[in-house]
Amino acid sequence: MPPLLRVVTGIGSLAALIALLFVPAFAPWVVRFDHSTADWRTAYLSDRMPSHHPRLALVVINDATLRQYPSSPVDRGLLARIVSAIDAAGARTIGLDILFFKPTEDAKDQALVDAVRQAKAEIVMGALDERGQLEAFQREFQTAFLGRVGRTAGYLNLRYESGDVVRYAAYPHPGSSYPKSFARLLAAAGGSDQPDDGRSIPWLLPPVDGSATFLTIPAQDLLAGGPEVAARLKDRIVLVGGDFPLRDRHRTPLSLLTGDGTTGLSIHAHIVAGMLEPGRAISELTVEARSVLLVVLGALGFLLGWLLWQTSIVQFLGWTAATGALLAIDALLFKHLHVLLPFTLALLAWFLGVTAGRSLRATGVRLFKRRQVT
Repeated sequence: MPPLLRVVTGIGSLAALIALLFVPAFAPWVVRFDHSTADWRTAYLSDRMPSHHPRLALVVINDATLRQYPSSPVDRGLLARIVSAIDAAGARTIGLDILFFKPTEDAKDQALVDAVRQAKAEIVMGALDERGQLEAFQREFQTAFLGRVGRTAGYLNLRYESGDVVRYAAYPHPGSSYPKSFARLLAAAGGSDQPDDGRSIPWLLPPVDGSATFLTIPAQDLLAGGPEVAARLKDRIVLVGGDFPLRDRHRTPLSLLTGDGTTGLSIHAHIVAGMLEPGRAISELTVEARSVLLVVLGALGFLLGWLLWQTSIVQFLGWTAATGALLAIDALLFKHLHVLLPFTLALLAWFLGVTAGRSLRATGVRLFKRRQVT
């Protein structure tokens, strides 16, 4: 490497390393770049259950359900029958992941209100909070309709990150009419005391036996089926919502495996499942812990580059071995401790440290020899 380029490389790498230490504190959006690598980790290393989740079930409304009905809004007479059927099946809690923005037929609107009010199961309604882009009349109707049914309502808590990928549940909106999320209220009905802390969603991969992650029953099968179909919902937390090819589908880390979007209904089920099993909660390093990690890796990399600047082994240790070691540590921590490391930033800190140490040592040696000659 030409001497001038070596100097520029060394000083530039050191400056970049120092700047990297301030990224978590002053530019948290840069840290989100690391989520693209975290998505691969999530897609391949998340937990699996032996079979369907034992406490949750989905009743989905799809195109076949609505073959005799308008597609939107969902017929509220049909919804009333679905709610009554789930309640008669002995469900513990029913969550309606369905929004109500305008009136339909008065008799059908009232039938749904009556079905919800008369249900023995605890019922949680979904709602868009103040962050939702609603017309004034839509917000007014939502408030009035939820007031009529007289059941608890929670905000639907999907949160988009870079690339429009849902990785986290949303925090409550300050001063909102809906201070708790839809998922939190459902989990609380199942005995959970977990707050809406905005953590990464603890996704579940498809079960070992090849079944669906959550027991899923099309609404038309529930309505037309016998007692054996309904019996599968007994004592479960049942989420009701749409499953349509082009509506309410979102990119998630699991999309790397499926190549498809995940329904909002399923995403809420994953959030509820995580709240019911707090031992699966995903943790990320605090700003302070991230800074310490980057300092340590950068310093060790600098030391390695400084001491082994002339040897060929520095290439192997500084690049190949370091990448493999960080990958292994990162995978083990996620798989067994559910900890997400800032892998990309950590690897970058190491590489910058090695490059800075090696380049600056070579520059220093060259300058020392030049002085000896003169």
